[in-house]
Amino acid sequence: MYVNKRLGAFFTFCCMLLYPNFDLLADGSQFEAPSLLNAASLRTKIYFYNPEINTARNLVLKNTWDKYLYALGDYEFQPVDDETEFIRLVQDQTDTAFIMADWFYASLFSSKATEHNLNLAFQGIRNGKDTYSKILIANKSSLDLENVTIACSGSKDRAKDILSSIYPELSTHQLDKLNILLVPKDIDALMAVGYGLAEMALSTEVGLSKMSRLNKNLYKDMIVLRESKPLKRSVLVFKSTNPVLKSSLARLMMNMAKTSDGHQAMNLLGLDEWKVQTVFSAQISKHIKEDTNKKGGQHNDN
Repeated sequence: MYVNKRLGAFFTFCCMLLYPNFDLLADGSQFEAPSLLNAASLRTKIYFYNPEINTARNLVLKNTWDKYLYALGDYEFQPVDDETEFIRLVQDQTDTAFIMADWFYASLFSSKATEHNLNLAFQGIRNGKDTYSKILIANKSSLDLENVTIACSGSKDRAKDILSSIYPELSTHQLDKLNILLVPKDIDALMAVGYGLAEMALSTEVGLSKMSRLNKNLYKDMIVLRESKPLKRSVLVFKSTNPVLKSSLARLMMNMAKTSDGHQAMNLLGLDEWKVQTVFSAQISKHIKEDTNKKGGQHNDN
């Protein structure tokens, strides 16, 4: 009995220490849930979809991006799991932004940008380059594609597209027969090869570099078999006619690399900075100039 009382007192103390306003939380009348829901709905959304990134990472992505965005205003990062849902959001939503793979934007929305009121605003950059390549790695130089397991991140359809570019001689039937093992990250694909779960891995030079630091024993046996053509990195697209919203959000994107939270969020997308696109930069510069002139005129009138 005495022990139970001591434990009860201990947990009460912990609650008071960790949650000093615990009494307010207990009083439902002090907490207005609808107002929180309304606040969330008023946040400007940045939707994200990339079939090359495993959806198992979406919670980490959201938490990391929101940590950066919440401190700077009413913005929210929203990963999307499903391609059809993402396409619907691009068509239906407004006053928002979308981050997606460049090839995905080019194949589905680039020709309809004016129709959907889309502005290609930023191109993702890493180490000064806006492109990357996928590399096919194994621990043996001669392997039969039809009798191996190929580990990769993202989706099976995207893996087949990349393998088709690496092995143009493969037929659609042969590609469909490939045994593909999906993993969360590029480094996991390499680990799968290292530990015998797969014979090949689709990864990147960045992933291979990480492997060389994490496990030299596994890395030393890895062979680069082939490399894909250069692929463009992710893009950020605005869908809004509100120049104030676009210029404000553009500043947040351009300043990401200057903060630790922003840099960490970008790094999860394989980027280290955003490069503003020329046409969009001209639009924003025009707005900032007009806004400055308006403020100056108001000041002179007083």
